[in-house]
Amino acid sequence: MKHHKPGWSLGTLLTLLLTVTVTAGCLFMFSRMRGESADAQMDAQRVIGLMSSAFQGPTAAPAAQQNQVRTVKVTLAPTAVALAADTPAPAPADTPVPAKPTAALPPYTFSLTAGGLLSFQSDITDSVYSKTDKTADYRSVLSQISGKVYADLNLVTLPQLINSSDRKYGDAIALSEAADAVRALGMDQVILGSEHILDQGAPGAADTVSALTARGLTCTGVNVSGAVQRRLIPLNGGEVALLSYTDALTAKSKNAQKGNAGLLQPFSLDAARADIRWARSQGARCVIVCLYWGKADGADVTSAQRKTAQALAQMGADIILGTRPSRVLPMEVISVTGEDGKARDAFVAYSLGTLLTESREGFDISGALLHLTVSSDGQGRTQFQAEYTPTYIWRQNLNGATQYRVLCSADPAPAEMSGQQKEVMQRALTRVQTALKNSPVAQRP
Repeated sequence: MKHHKPGWSLGTLLTLLLTVTVTAGCLFMFSRMRGESADAQMDAQRVIGLMSSAFQGPTAAPAAQQNQVRTVKVTLAPTAVALAADTPAPAPADTPVPAKPTAALPPYTFSLTAGGLLSFQSDITDSVYSKTDKTADYRSVLSQISGKVYADLNLVTLPQLINSSDRKYGDAIALSEAADAVRALGMDQVILGSEHILDQGAPGAADTVSALTARGLTCTGVNVSGAVQRRLIPLNGGEVALLSYTDALTAKSKNAQKGNAGLLQPFSLDAARADIRWARSQGARCVIVCLYWGKADGADVTSAQRKTAQALAQMGADIILGTRPSRVLPMEVISVTGEDGKARDAFVAYSLGTLLTESREGFDISGALLHLTVSSDGQGRTQFQAEYTPTYIWRQNLNGATQYRVLCSADPAPAEMSGQQKEVMQRALTRVQTALKNSPVAQRP
């Protein structure tokens, strides 16, 4: 009997191949739907390959193992470390990209006392000058208000030169002992940016700076002998920037400035913007701008001054202190949108008036010490608590000699003051109170 060799019919083979293909495809799709790994996908492909090789018949030589497995290149999702090192992937179009967070700074607070014009003119020098030993002791003139100056930062404007080379003095030049009085008053920063600062060129400015720094005072407002127009002051764990400018110069000072532009940068908004940006880049927590501006007899705040103050606040100035007008002018807190787009506040004192002068004009004899507590929340917003001490320049004849004293006009009058002088002091107090009536500043008890 003839035996037939077992085999597969063509129809059977086609049916089996279709079944295997469909089964493998289902397995592959099922793995994709379940989100399986690339290894599961590779196993399904391996099944297809193995089953396909079975159809080659029993005489077909088995393929080598490395040819049965197709290598699949898998790209892994980036890890957190990799993302931190590379540029972040863009978010979907409908997902807002969060702003890069700004590191919050710790809260920052300091106190400030600022005085107006401190002028040791010739009549005042005469009143304290000893012809016997040819010295002048100005300290008694300011001793009655020295107890009012005790802040973290204390500054005053000196609109004169100091002469240390000889004993000549005048209305625009004081003797070197004037620096002793400034120090005894309690001041530590002297603003020199005034109309007379370059009347004697660089040597006169250098002489003034040397006399003040020899007493431990720091000078701002001119660039000579260690004095600068912009400086950073370390204070309470942070830094305060102090910038000083003048927009009024005498003819002598203008000529000196033209001959050496590096001595003094006259005020301009462009110069102020550059200095404020410099201060912020150095980490300043507060920027104070001192401006010698306006007219000496200015009775009101001008629209130009308000626009300038607004611009400085937008640039980043926190405190603007004005001098030159002989009388006290209003103060205010202005709210602006800064150049960085953030809301911010700035305190403006348009004129601190006169702290000391020989003049007896009604408004000249009344001044004010400004006391500020400055607090920053670490996010760029600054708050101010403001008070003032009203002052009065008392002049009397004592034993045939003229004597000047600066008093707090709200304090009881000295026993030796005449009734008429008491009335004058009361009028001086009323002038300051009226000027600051609608300002965000309270009279210090």
